[in-house]
Amino acid sequence: MTRKVSILILCMIVTIALLMNQTVNAQTNLVTNNVNLRYLNVQLTYPSQALPGQSVTVSLLAKAKGSFQLSSLTLQVYAADSNSASLRELASANVAQGLEMAGGTQIIKAIPVIVPSDVPRSSLIARVSENVTLTVLIVYINGNPAVQGAPYNTATSDDAISTLTYIAATTPEYMTLQSQYQTLQTQHQLIQRGLNQSLVQNVKLQNTINQQNQTIQQLNGELNHSDLRLETYQGLAFAFGALSLVFGALYVHQRRKMSITTGRTAQTSQSTHT
Repeated sequence: MTRKVSILILCMIVTIALLMNQTVNAQTNLVTNNVNLRYLNVQLTYPSQALPGQSVTVSLLAKAKGSFQLSSLTLQVYAADSNSASLRELASANVAQGLEMAGGTQIIKAIPVIVPSDVPRSSLIARVSENVTLTVLIVYINGNPAVQGAPYNTATSDDAISTLTYIAATTPEYMTLQSQYQTLQTQHQLIQRGLNQSLVQNVKLQNTINQQNQTIQQLNGELNHSDLRLETYQGLAFAFGALSLVFGALYVHQRRKMSITTGRTAQTSQSTHT
């Protein structure tokens, strides 16, 4: 029963470790999302997942759709606040400002973002804003030819929101699973310790059994030798008994023979005297 419990605990520990390893390795997967503004097409690249307390990098690639003067391009990153229903600003970067843009002109920027350790399980949110200044030429027609007036500058802006990295923060279910994992790990260590002690005891018992087997083999050898000696003694005793019977029979026969001879001698002497 103890061995089955130990195997089950090992399987659960390995499964939980693999799940945790997969969660961490998922951070290396990069995701690309496009944000379409009025004058810029912005491409955001970021890790698919991250853990609280880690630092992630949001890469921005902006391409101009036409010719204009870019007053500013900003990127703001927000996260859900675990203590309130509002969003918490984590980073604010002024990507570019005061640039003359033409169609296809690119802007590249990498913005580091540190994920708070107390952020709940949610996704980071990006807000991309562009401020553009356009030069408008006002032409006044008064007869022929046309007379061009002074240029007129006008400002316009646009922004958009996009989701970013998913924050794999702890949840009540995860905390329960982690507590169970720690409990199982402790039980596994206790069982492993008990198995090690049992293994030592088994080795000692095996050594004792081996010594007893050697003693038994030695005693069996001595017993076999004693049996051989006993059989030899029994054979000798039987032989001595048979010889004793033979000698006894010969002795009795000889005594009878002597008695008969003596009787005949006595009768002969008596007859002679008579």
